[in-house]
Amino acid sequence: MNYMDTVEEKLESALYKAANLLRSEVLPGNPALFFEKLTVQVTQPCVVAVVGQVKAGKSTFINALLRDDLAKVGTDETTATINYFCYSSNRITSDKPIRCFLRDGGYRDVTLDFLNSLQGNEIETLREAEKIDRLEYYLPNPDLQRVTLVDTPGTESVVDEHQGAIAEYMRLRKQVRERHNQKTKEFGDTADAVIYLIKAVAGSADQKFLEEFAQLTQGPTRAFNAIGVIAKIDLYPETVERRTEMATKIATQLHESLNTVVPISASMRRTLDSLEANDNAGLKRIIAAMRTLPPEKLNKYLRDKQLYLMPDPAGPVSLEQRKSLLGTMEWMVFVTIARVAADARLDVQGVRKQLDEIAGFDLLKAVLERHIFQRSRLLRCYRIVLDARQKLETLHYLPGVRQRDREELEKLNRYLLFIQQARGTPAVAEELKAFLRQHLAHQTEQLEAKVQTIEQDFDAIFHELVQYNADFDALDKISKNPGIFSTEIDELQKVLGLHGMEVGNRLPAGQISPAYVRTQQRVWREISMYDQQPIRREVAEQVVKRYGFILKELTG
Repeated sequence: MNYMDTVEEKLESALYKAANLLRSEVLPGNPALFFEKLTVQVTQPCVVAVVGQVKAGKSTFINALLRDDLAKVGTDETTATINYFCYSSNRITSDKPIRCFLRDGGYRDVTLDFLNSLQGNEIETLREAEKIDRLEYYLPNPDLQRVTLVDTPGTESVVDEHQGAIAEYMRLRKQVRERHNQKTKEFGDTADAVIYLIKAVAGSADQKFLEEFAQLTQGPTRAFNAIGVIAKIDLYPETVERRTEMATKIATQLHESLNTVVPISASMRRTLDSLEANDNAGLKRIIAAMRTLPPEKLNKYLRDKQLYLMPDPAGPVSLEQRKSLLGTMEWMVFVTIARVAADARLDVQGVRKQLDEIAGFDLLKAVLERHIFQRSRLLRCYRIVLDARQKLETLHYLPGVRQRDREELEKLNRYLLFIQQARGTPAVAEELKAFLRQHLAHQTEQLEAKVQTIEQDFDAIFHELVQYNADFDALDKISKNPGIFSTEIDELQKVLGLHGMEVGNRLPAGQISPAYVRTQQRVWREISMYDQQPIRREVAEQVVKRYGFILKELTG
């Protein structure tokens, strides 16, 4: 049994215990049922919400990530729906691959044509969108076995003006927009993990990036479960050139809100997918054509789309050839591909590698694998524990319970006064008073005792998850900087749990003793305080903590 199996068992046990303890309490909101529902969520896939403003490229991003044309992409603003992408070994049916859940509780399986009909802001489209709660796509994508992706509508969705607006249109437009904004915020606040997308801007407007990321990440998410993505970097040559620099700067300045920031071009990813057919035949054609152009001619063509599509009898590449090479590609994506393809120092694989780096999806997949897919069970448990602790916090003060306390106290005092005035047998009177005090005790005190017992369980699991995540982050730093830990990697990987969470797997064979742990803890404490390498100091701090937990376990 691995570590997360154990944590999930502990969490399920704590949730069952909470539900059982609270089931006998008559409380508003039925907290016992709340904890029962959380129990069901423990073994479900991690929910990852893709959040961003309208036109940030969320749907294109999801299509590129899943390598399928699933999420609707439009040149006009799409009337947004909440789209779930879930795992299934088979789609529902080939002609109706999407399940449409309605706000009235029903559902029906629908075609892609139906999905396409939801684009735009015509009144009939708004009427249809107002009925829909969410759409679910069931896909045989192995990544979706661990996570469910949610494509949120985007903040400020639905246009502000519409030709021929009428009262019903205005009402529907407002309802759809308000619901979409609310749903987007809800997913940003409650998903297990969040991917924040923001549009690239021209020039060096780093402050604009920071302001928009800060606005999107103002909910309770933190670096523990949030990743930033700069989308559509292909729109401007400046952002293509500065993509790594911008991502690093933003990640540093928003380190408390975002785990990392990755620059991507989803359009580039999808274009490269189409060009790789038949042994990169499409890409080879572009390379061959671009390398016949003199540099000045190449620059002229790529300066402006109109110039590229103008007849040029003196050019070595005819207008028809140029149109064929461009095809349906986005102009700036084509410009980036053409400039890289023109570099005679690169062979086909070299061109492809450089374009893949610009697209950024190999890096993004590595980041998602490390920080979300591998940790999906951790993130889900972490969110459930947070929800449980938040619910318990509300139980510390319930006006209804305190009102009943006052009523019960008044009833008790009336009964005690009656017994005193009745002047019956003293022993029987005292026995009756004790019975009444026992059965009319303050409900608030009883509830507080139960809540404190439940809180202790969830606090222990919460701190265990936080420390496990800290171990994970330290291992991640080591894997990215192996050179500065060359002689210590074996020890670090063991103690941080790479080979197992049990004490026997964290320490060398024959060294499972408090004396060894104390010695190593002193060594790493010195490194954490005085080493010149910041990363070594950061890793050392976690190693000192982990040795402390091991020592505590060994000494009881």
